[in-house]
Amino acid sequence: MLGVSSLLRVARQSQASIPLKALTTCAPQSAAKAQQFLTPDGLRLISSGSQAAYSPVHIEDEPYCRQRQLITLGNRVPVIAPDTWIAPNAVVVGDVDLFDKTSIWYGCVLRGDLNSIRIGAFSNVQDKTVMHAARTSPTGLSAATTVGRYVTIGQSCVLRSATVEDEVLIGEKCVLMEGSLVENHCILAPGTVLPPGRLVPSGQLWAGNPAKFVRNLTKDEKAEIAGIASAVFKTTDKHSSEFLPVGTAYIQAEKLKKSLEAQQQSS
Repeated sequence: MLGVSSLLRVARQSQASIPLKALTTCAPQSAAKAQQFLTPDGLRLISSGSQAAYSPVHIEDEPYCRQRQLITLGNRVPVIAPDTWIAPNAVVVGDVDLFDKTSIWYGCVLRGDLNSIRIGAFSNVQDKTVMHAARTSPTGLSAATTVGRYVTIGQSCVLRSATVEDEVLIGEKCVLMEGSLVENHCILAPGTVLPPGRLVPSGQLWAGNPAKFVRNLTKDEKAEIAGIASAVFKTTDKHSSEFLPVGTAYIQAEKLKKSLEAQQQSS
């Protein structure tokens, strides 16, 4: 039997109606709430009789939560691989390409409004990281933000028009400025800041603000980088199993409404 997420995916792709019984069979409480609230990808589930149809709703008609995962800007459209995992409160805007088995974690913002952002297969962008791309780079190099394969980007990092090659580990709260380049098999210690145009050669550990060379990596350290990225993606299954077909903001709104009604009645 298909789960709720599978049924929602079918409806989104085919734009067809789904029997409400199919939803209530696998999640009766979720289906009941879905009659009046948006799904996370901007479709309203409207039930009538024995049918439940999906129809686009303008974002201003959403009374509870107007955040969207994917946002198109003109001809700049996010391109997402089928097995990419994006957290519910992450935002991917404009010209962003996410390749196979990438994961974008909670609170991340990938803003491809001025230039493109590319993230290679098996890479992950962890919580509250911001990635952006300028129109032009002061170094004369490409202003796009490019991340290779098997790259792990730690929490609360900032990448702007930077290039990161394959199998790189970037620690928490690192900043990579315009035109900076991190070659393959490198590690940036937490809090590292790469000034514009800074090059980190292959196989090295850098740290500090501004970033400085620390030492060369061992063979074991280089080999572990790809394994770390793969392990991060494996954890996405546990998170995906807890996702709901609709948001939960309405729960708090209903509690507030009931408490206000109770206060009015008591007064």
